Amino acid sequence: MCRSCWEDPVWRHHGSRVVQENREIRFVYPDSGPVARLFRLAKNRGNRKAMELLLDRGRLSRLLPGGARILLPVPPSKKRLIGRDLSFPDSLAFRLHRIGGIPLSFSGIVRTAETPQKNRSRPERRETLFSPHFCLETKRLTRCPREGIVLVDDLMVTGFTLRSIDRLLFREGFSVLAYIALLGREEGDWVSGRPFFPVR
Repeated sequence: MCRSCWEDPVWRHHGSRVVQENREIRFVYPDSGPVARLFRLAKNRGNRKAMELLLDRGRLSRLLPGGARILLPVPPSKKRLIGRDLSFPDSLAFRLHRIGGIPLSFSGIVRTAETPQKNRSRPERRETLFSPHFCLETKRLTRCPREGIVLVDDLMVTGFTLRSIDRLLFREGFSVLAYIALLGREEGDWVSGRPFFPVR
């Protein structure tokens, strides 16, 4: 990649941080332009070099909130694993673990179905408040701290997936501190000032 590409303003994006309902919502890049195309090359086509480039160039240390005690990545879809059973959320969580020394766990949250909740209309998703496509294995969460949980995903559009998992954790007595992602949609409800639909 040429030097001018590395110096492109897109790589100097400072990311975004929003606080709503005691949740910090953070991401590194906006979901637009060259970065978005590179992300989809990595996620949809399994291009590991594209994934590494996004992770290497992002200012990941800015994602970590104060008070974080454990990182829980969203479990991957089997159809979109990127070699050796590593997904974008897993890779991002592992990088953050190395940067901040915060423990991470790849167990406890289980994806129960491959069909995405995106098939539902937005009002239907708001009405159900949580996704039926995840469940918790509480036996694997016994060593997980009750507070300071950070949920990690690759792309945040409406926040629906992360709020769904937040709701499941809340039912079991856990408290989520923040949602973080590599890319986020800046035109989404949660950035424009309108809150997410309630977790509880």
